[in-house]
Amino acid sequence: MGTPSLVLFLLFPVLDPGIVQGKVIQDLSKCDWFFQGKVPPQGFDTQNRVKICQRYKNHYHFVTLYRTDLRIPVYSAYRFPCTLGVVKRLRPRTWFYEPQIDDLHASAEMMSSNGTASDHQAVDADYLHSGYDRGHLYPYSFNRKESATATCTLTNAVPQTHEANVNWAKEAESIVLHLAKICYNSSRSMYVVTGSANSTNIKLKNKVMVPEVAWTALCCTSPPHRNNDPCLNNKVGPGGENALTYDKDFSAAFRKRMQPEEPGVRLTVRELQEQLGVGKMFESCRGTSAEDEAETFKEVTLLIEGEMLAVNRGDSLRRWSWVLTVTCCLLLEMGLNWF
Repeated sequence: MGTPSLVLFLLFPVLDPGIVQGKVIQDLSKCDWFFQGKVPPQGFDTQNRVKICQRYKNHYHFVTLYRTDLRIPVYSAYRFPCTLGVVKRLRPRTWFYEPQIDDLHASAEMMSSNGTASDHQAVDADYLHSGYDRGHLYPYSFNRKESATATCTLTNAVPQTHEANVNWAKEAESIVLHLAKICYNSSRSMYVVTGSANSTNIKLKNKVMVPEVAWTALCCTSPPHRNNDPCLNNKVGPGGENALTYDKDFSAAFRKRMQPEEPGVRLTVRELQEQLGVGKMFESCRGTSAEDEAETFKEVTLLIEGEMLAVNRGDSLRRWSWVLTVTCCLLLEMGLNWF
């Protein structure tokens, strides 16, 4: 497996030797296509945060805003579809970490965190025997090839109990993926920002903070720079003749209290922004203003219900096909036929 690399964007106005260091870049132009309108989410605190263009095998796969004092990400921003690379995806046993966060002169490449320690970020040993999963923000399951492998860095993970992690996948991630496929089948692209919020009093190994809340926001729209967009150069496969499509842009958001766990809820992007106390998640997207959020919320509800119906209908057809096949074989063995 090749060694991944990334670029860090420090948000400190002055670099103190005792503060996190890294490779300083003036802007996010190397990976700004992961943001809708090439504009990062607004209104997030900048103290003790670093921006990371997550690079693996000569490709940028997503962007992360990482909080070094709590050793967890604030958010990861990504696209669907955006599968890059050629090698089959691999979930590493020991996850990656970013050595240059701790040392300005260290390698600018993501590396295995096996046997390592850090004063400013989580390493695999922090999760060992902790009772908590390494909960992806950008899900591994959303991608194939090297883009999936690239999600297995601890700068893209927060501590989650196993049950809460599984339920978040059911209550939010699976629905977001269904909506993303509808968006793709409608000749659009999905922009997603997934993050954590609200500190608890729980720390893994007295280092890695367990967040109280997980959240995600999505925007389905047409990319403005189609001729210079790396995410549009890959395919995710045909949706099929019965694939759902929709001829409008749309947005949605999800929020779940993870610690202690409560059921996840769906809300508008504007409502999520208000609850988090931040600015705009997306530069411009239908359903993110008071004027159109109610109509868009209803439409997304219908899209979710329609997609679930299609999935259930497909499962039923597969079950009936299996029953008919087995029945046919039994009748043949008995010397009978259908007629």
